Amino acid sequence: MAIDKFILFNRWRYGNIVFDVVIIFLSVFIFSCTKSGYNTKSLPDKLVVLAEITAGDTANIPIGSTLAAGTGNTIIFSKLDNVDAIITGQGAGTQTLLLNTTSDFTSNPMAVYSGTSVFVNNNTYTLSATDPLLGSIEATTVVPDSFSAKKTETETDDLNGKKVLRFAFTINDAAAQKNYYIFDAVKQLVNTFKYFYWQGTRYDYNTQQGYNLYQQVQNNPNVVLYTDTILTHQYLQLNVFTRDNNTANAGIGTLDSAYSRIFITDSLFNGHQYETEFYISRDYFKAADSTQKGVVQVRVKSVSKELYDYLFQYERYNLNFGNFPVGNLSSPQGNIKNGFGIFGGSARKQWSFYYDSL
Repeated sequence: MAIDKFILFNRWRYGNIVFDVVIIFLSVFIFSCTKSGYNTKSLPDKLVVLAEITAGDTANIPIGSTLAAGTGNTIIFSKLDNVDAIITGQGAGTQTLLLNTTSDFTSNPMAVYSGTSVFVNNNTYTLSATDPLLGSIEATTVVPDSFSAKKTETETDDLNGKKVLRFAFTINDAAAQKNYYIFDAVKQLVNTFKYFYWQGTRYDYNTQQGYNLYQQVQNNPNVVLYTDTILTHQYLQLNVFTRDNNTANAGIGTLDSAYSRIFITDSLFNGHQYETEFYISRDYFKAADSTQKGVVQVRVKSVSKELYDYLFQYERYNLNFGNFPVGNLSSPQGNIKNGFGIFGGSARKQWSFYYDSL
């Protein structure tokens, strides 16, 4: 049983393509949803929500359920396509979330429910979701106030033999409030979209119909094949490193350890500027093949306490895994009432770096 868990954990943790937030938590729930012994039949267990809502963005909320493993099987997630879900914002009304069936989320291990309203800073939001068989869940979070973070320096570097990008920046922390910060980096993947115009109509070259038409008309005057690159909702999570002893990471591992995220609160600099830096692995900066082409996004986020605590527990769990028996490791406690997972809020500063030819 421990071997099954270990294999599944590594597949999600180190696989090439991951989904932001969703895949972050997936390995944790593989363990937290285990039963005492195996059932001979897989049965629905609990609703799972794994979501971070960000100021300036719209909702893409992953919702699924756990499935108890049958004999000899690993524990998996199930997509749910019949969930009624809404998000209510303080003073901002209620928005209904609809099942997102676009190709961007096809390979996601959970169904994604999307909305059109934009989240705003310093506001409270409540997610409510009901499945006909699994019942209802609810969770509340706060999208933090806007904050100031300024990039001061970037340079390629070598850290203990690893090729990294050193990213230095300054946070201007707001006084009279407790702030929780997370630093990380991802590579946001892109899709290539090819199209052309014929007799005033635009055709998608990537479809069979469009491809066939292009073969017939490509030698006609003014028939040009255009190519656009479109950012997707798929990401590569990049390893990051820190030498800052004030970070929470310093308390759970060595400063040579690779992390998914760097954590720090304003306990030591409330109301003041704080200068720090972290290092980003350059392993995926340049794509090995077309499926890994994208834009490197370096992110500094102010997050809700529940999101900070959940992700920090995951980071600790990640480091401890393999050092102790699985039964002695605690899974993160989220804020989903009657279910599993997390519904957290964030405000984000982001810097884009282009290494691939797009």
